[in-house]
Amino acid sequence: MTTHEALWPEDLFEKGIGWVIVARFKSAGQRVEAGVFLVDVCCLGVKLAVHESCDRQDYLQGIRGHYESDFPMVTVEPCCARKLVEQATQYAQGLGFAPHPEYKKAARVFGGLHTEQCAQHFTFGREGKPFYCRSPRETEDQARRIVGQLEKRCGPGNYHYLVALGDSQQISRVLD
Repeated sequence: MTTHEALWPEDLFEKGIGWVIVARFKSAGQRVEAGVFLVDVCCLGVKLAVHESCDRQDYLQGIRGHYESDFPMVTVEPCCARKLVEQATQYAQGLGFAPHPEYKKAARVFGGLHTEQCAQHFTFGREGKPFYCRSPRETEDQARRIVGQLEKRCGPGNYHYLVALGDSQQISRVLD
C-alpha cells in the first residue's frame, strides 16, 4: 500500500508560488495526516503551513478536492515534495525569512520520506536573484520590511521586487 502521496501546481515555478500537499496514509489507508504548504519558490519559502489529520474520505473530498478544484495540480514523488519544501525553507532562511509558525507541525508528514531519493534539481529565485512580489494579504509595512531585509541581506541590485503601495504608489525593481 502507498504510504504517501504529494501534489503541487503544474505551473509552480512559472508563477513562483503555489500549494504543495503531502499526505501520509495511516491505519491501512483509512486515516490521513496531511501537510499543506504555501511555497514561494522565489523568495519567502513556506508562507503558510497547515497540518490536518482526518479520515481518507475527508482528505480526498475536503483537502485534496479543494485545492485540485481551484488550482491545476500534478502528482509528484512525495520525496521530491519534501525536498522542494525543505529547500525552499532553507533558501528563505538564508535570506533571513523564517517559515510559517506551523511549519514544524505540518512537516510531520515527511516521516519516512528521503530527499536523497529525489533526482530533481530545484532552482530558487528568478534569474539567479531573490524576487519578492507582494501578495494581497501582506500589508504595506510587511512589504517594506521584506524589501528592507532583502536590501540588508543581498545588497543593492542583488534582488528584485514588485510591490504596489496604496492606491497609486508602486515601488519596484523588476526583472529586465
